[in-house]
Amino acid sequence: MRPTLSIASVTLREVLRRKVQVNLLLFGSLVIAASFMISKLTIGEQHRILSDLGLSAATAIGTLIAVFVGSSLVSGDIERRVLLPVVAKPASRTQYLLGRFLGLAASLLLNLVAMALVLAAVLSVEAGSLSPLDASLAAALAMLGIQLVVVAAVAILFSSITSTTLAAIFTLAVAIAGHLTNEVRAIWQGDATWVATLVWYVVPNLGALSLNGSVIYRAPPPPGTWIAAAYGLLYAATALALASFSFERRDLR
Repeated sequence: MRPTLSIASVTLREVLRRKVQVNLLLFGSLVIAASFMISKLTIGEQHRILSDLGLSAATAIGTLIAVFVGSSLVSGDIERRVLLPVVAKPASRTQYLLGRFLGLAASLLLNLVAMALVLAAVLSVEAGSLSPLDASLAAALAMLGIQLVVVAAVAILFSSITSTTLAAIFTLAVAIAGHLTNEVRAIWQGDATWVATLVWYVVPNLGALSLNGSVIYRAPPPPGTWIAAAYGLLYAATALALASFSFERRDLR
């Protein structure tokens, strides 16, 4: 366990120093703040516009960080020939992967906290009170954190079996498809409906992990929220298990 935590700590510091991660975080925070100005163009819909734009921006920025940073963690070490000394020590390949994932997940959650604070401040200023900071917003942000953990696990999976570029492309494709799985299954008709069913089961259903509607319409979280959260964590664990299985058998030379 100690090697895993050491690798996670190094990964966290490495990710937080990357310019692409810092730039995306700043951009996301600016978008959230700018949505406050956009909402002033409407009357009576400020909360809906602010919460919708803010949560959407946090989702997009967090996903992009998970994709482009996560896809280079393992494959980048292999390409730079710095992985062999790490796995030659008491740290196994599985411990290395888990450490990389934990460090990436920690950085994503820290970024989410930063954007959540900006969004909370904007919503509070608009409302003139702390009333928008309710259970629906907390649940939506928690589920967004699980979304990012799932995307991070998928990025680690692809990064452990292919190159950085292909890992980024595949992870981004899975992330986009994950938000469209319900729509694809609903509109796909004909003899090949098994294709939509297969996609629905293989691709993570990220739409089920979104509670943006509850915040926008000030409704309580749905009763099955904890089931969706458990599904997301189980999917992430499965992706990491597949990554470990394939990475243990990969030739690193």
